[in-house]
Amino acid sequence: MSRFVASIVLLTTTVVVGACDGLGQAMTAHTDVVARAAGHELTVDEAAGLLRLNPRLPAQPEVVEALANLWVDYILLATAASEDSTLRSIDITPLIQHEIDQAIVLKLRDQVIQVDTSFTDEELRALFEREQPGLQVRARHILLRLPPDATPAQRDSVQALARDLQQRAASGADFAALATEYSQDPGSARQGGDLGLFTRGQMVPPFEEAAFALQVGEVSDVVETPFGFHIIKVEERHLPDFEQVKEAFRQQAQVTVQLEAEEAYIKNLTEPLGIEVQDDAYEVSRELARRPEMKLSPRAAGRALVSYKGGSLTAGELQVVMRRFDVSQRSTVLQFPDERLADMLRALTQNEILIQEARRNGHDLTREERDSLESQAYGRLAAITGAAGFRDIRPREGETQAQAVERVTHELLEGIVKGERSALPLGALGYAMREQYGGATFDRTFPRVAAIVAATRPMNMGQPLVPQPQPVPDEGQ
Repeated sequence: MSRFVASIVLLTTTVVVGACDGLGQAMTAHTDVVARAAGHELTVDEAAGLLRLNPRLPAQPEVVEALANLWVDYILLATAASEDSTLRSIDITPLIQHEIDQAIVLKLRDQVIQVDTSFTDEELRALFEREQPGLQVRARHILLRLPPDATPAQRDSVQALARDLQQRAASGADFAALATEYSQDPGSARQGGDLGLFTRGQMVPPFEEAAFALQVGEVSDVVETPFGFHIIKVEERHLPDFEQVKEAFRQQAQVTVQLEAEEAYIKNLTEPLGIEVQDDAYEVSRELARRPEMKLSPRAAGRALVSYKGGSLTAGELQVVMRRFDVSQRSTVLQFPDERLADMLRALTQNEILIQEARRNGHDLTREERDSLESQAYGRLAAITGAAGFRDIRPREGETQAQAVERVTHELLEGIVKGERSALPLGALGYAMREQYGGATFDRTFPRVAAIVAATRPMNMGQPLVPQPQPVPDEGQ
């Protein structure tokens, strides 16, 4: 992937729930209402009733929260669809802004990156022989394991045996016989230490470096890895025929040259700006990874998590990015150590700087390009609406339109809870609709719903949360 379109993620700061319309609504929200959207309410009893439909769903506040967020998303989508079947009332700018940014950054790339990616056959052959792409090695090894808590004396003893075996193997002793007798790798010892053919990237780095440096018949020095001490002997080396792979390798070399030029440009652009991750950025990032739907106060949204000369990456900007990620991606973010989070934040900041640079250079989409993106976004939105059953919501006899919206939404949620239907991925669309039409969940009610559900069950037969989102069919399927 081009370095110019690589993006990251993360989030931000202490979040503030949007204010209720008044004291009466605030009190109601905290006692009887799990979620509210577009004039509709999901009550505690209604949420509990839905979750009772599947006794295998655990009665946990996290499950109630997932249900409440689905309800808000679907009520808003159903309401919008019932009011305007073309869905043009929905502001899809948040859905396409990322694509717009990518497009203008690519225009910047085409302007500033001018490199010669042509190779003569002679230059290409020299590069091929130097890099040896696709090289496979067949090797044997002897492994002597070292306990993690080994004493210095134990380490010296194992290392001394490894050196003795290395000298014997290098002097011409039967390597396979030595491996069968001494190797502590049960998987290969029975085959005389034979590891078969492998390519770069399949072995731990110290082992790989030693193995690929050997010629056929050579024996390595003693090599230490996290597994212990190794002695390696290479039996075969297989390099693809240059003429057979020449054109594929040419394309690979051209891509490499392009990426190296992009890396150099980005480094020269961003390094002088002194990108610095703030000390509290990690806690804030994890908080919004857990709760990306939360509304940030203006002060919290403007909080700088990464600073650089002339600008900053704010909590609000990180939240926008995080909302594009699904549950599993945000869960991955939560597992990252601080170092990995810092790398992500820096990369996202670099992305922001590139977008700013593109706009300073006058790059933007044409009207035709923007119309194309909008048309595609509305097509995806129509596909989601159709899959949800919201395309043509009609009241039954005695029903109002609002009641029809609630009924259809309830039917969809029933199917999801029972496992009969898949949860539809709204992603950034759900957050965009909340901003446009209003919607909120009230976490104080989640434990109460969970307690009501648990009280009706003889035992909790838990499954992890709600069904995972599935791909939405393209429009017309």
